[in-house]
Amino acid sequence: MARVDGGPDDIEGLDEEFLFHLTRGSELLTRAEPEPARASLERALALRPKDWKVLGLLGQAYYRLSRFDDAATVWQQLVDDNPVEPAARVNLGLAKLKAKRYPEAAKQLEIALDLNPEHKKAMGYLGLALLESGQPSRARDWFLRAGSDQMVARCDEVLAGRGPAAGAAAAEPVGEPGAVPPAEPADTPEPIGTPVPGAMAAVRPAPPTPTPAAPALAEWAAARSVRAAGDAVFAVEGDVLVATVRGELRVRVEGLFAICGRVEFAGEVKRFRGRATDQPFGEGGARMQRASGEGLLLYRTAGRRLSALDLGADGAYLREEAVFGFGDKIAFENGRVPSSAAELNLVHLRGRGPLLLATAGEPVAVDVSPEAPLRVPLRALVGWVGAVTPRVTSLLEEGGDGGAAVELIGDGRALIDPAALTPREGASS
Repeated sequence: MARVDGGPDDIEGLDEEFLFHLTRGSELLTRAEPEPARASLERALALRPKDWKVLGLLGQAYYRLSRFDDAATVWQQLVDDNPVEPAARVNLGLAKLKAKRYPEAAKQLEIALDLNPEHKKAMGYLGLALLESGQPSRARDWFLRAGSDQMVARCDEVLAGRGPAAGAAAAEPVGEPGAVPPAEPADTPEPIGTPVPGAMAAVRPAPPTPTPAAPALAEWAAARSVRAAGDAVFAVEGDVLVATVRGELRVRVEGLFAICGRVEFAGEVKRFRGRATDQPFGEGGARMQRASGEGLLLYRTAGRRLSALDLGADGAYLREEAVFGFGDKIAFENGRVPSSAAELNLVHLRGRGPLLLATAGEPVAVDVSPEAPLRVPLRALVGWVGAVTPRVTSLLEEGGDGGAAVELIGDGRALIDPAALTPREGASS
């Protein structure tokens, strides 16, 4: 493909193929044809992976196709390249809002409002994110600032117990952006990738995009602000875990890099048969601690996957190593399954409250039934729910060693972490 003449590096390498796909994608978006627009813009992005116009337009195409996670991914690149641009933050927050990632949406929209305190759309979207995450009082404040009397009234109904609680039923989301009253901002992304006029005229050299000025230190710091995620005890955002201590919280300290507020620690001990022992619950930095006071604990997540969950009424049996933290309303008791081959250390959690699991990768769930017992490599087991009995054995038993494994028998569901195994482990060892 021949390049267009003009400017250094042929106008930073803009060539006919790139401009053709950029122009076509832009025009297709204007004609409300997001699927063919997506194909053209993805090709343009392959040719220019960091072009801000392509990223902005491709995010709009994904958004119109209801591919909200994909829209968030490309708009995240715009935010990373220019963290003090409010429009990119608003779009990223809107995509996460539509993807029902409400704490993440709220964080991006709060930063956008730090950068542009008068952004009415951001106020409305932030109100929706807070309402969905169960914070009607804070949501009401933002709807009031946005001038949305209807949504203020809806928050009043929720606060009075007359309206549906946000987050109570996934099938009936409160404040879905596509169904907001006219007083609310329309759920349309902010313009970032400006449409390219004139199909073939666009192959003429265009002036190079100016390099954004370096952000001021205060703005740069504001864009990286770490804060509590509303009422959530555990919140994972990128490479950072925020654990909020309000009273007591049991949590490990591996990866802890900052303590904000007044928080004290006491090493937790194991409990057997309802009684505390003198055995530490974990060793060194991996020891479970009882954190008490008021404040935030900030951790780096690199090298592991942290999953913030709610335990629920049924409780669970989990490997000790997989439990990173849990709320003070959750009761625990340690146990072990001894064997000459290996030892399985467990913790039984029961009660409702926040739970944080630490795994090597994304766990999968496999059903266990009396007719179909399950055998899992010991290192890959995360835990289980239900009436299940464990037995330590070898993975292949009569067919060969295959390494230490756990056989689960009964009626329940097992959680397994495949990423905990190296390619040579398991049946191939």
